[in-house]
Amino acid sequence: MFTRKSLGLDDAKRALDAILGALTPADNPIALAVADDHGVSVLCLRQDGAPPRMLRRARAKAYTAANLGMDTVVFRDDVVKATSRTLDDWGDPMITTLQGGLTVRSAGEVVGGIALSGNTTTRDEGLARIGLEAMGVA
Repeated sequence: MFTRKSLGLDDAKRALDAILGALTPADNPIALAVADDHGVSVLCLRQDGAPPRMLRRARAKAYTAANLGMDTVVFRDDVVKATSRTLDDWGDPMITTLQGGLTVRSAGEVVGGIALSGNTTTRDEGLARIGLEAMGVA
């Protein structure tokens, strides 16, 4: 028998609170997704005014980071671009190369993913990092 660590709702709520507290009036409405170690959504939020596609993007980013065990920008730059493979080659329609998805680790083990969408890719990633730090598991 083995034991797996995974993000839970309490972890996701800490991230959500930190991210909402970090938003400024200059930010666009956001979509946030936190996924467990299998890439399954634990918490999803779309602020009023954020287009529905932003939530789909956030969910795909969190899923990718959790499933592949690497941040989405690393996957894009170090794997997809470096090997000239396309997303179709991975055989998973949920995988994305959009920046803003971060892998969440605890003691080196992947326990989930967190991602945002709605602002610039660097701002999305920066806000996701605030949530990651608030979870206290990385």
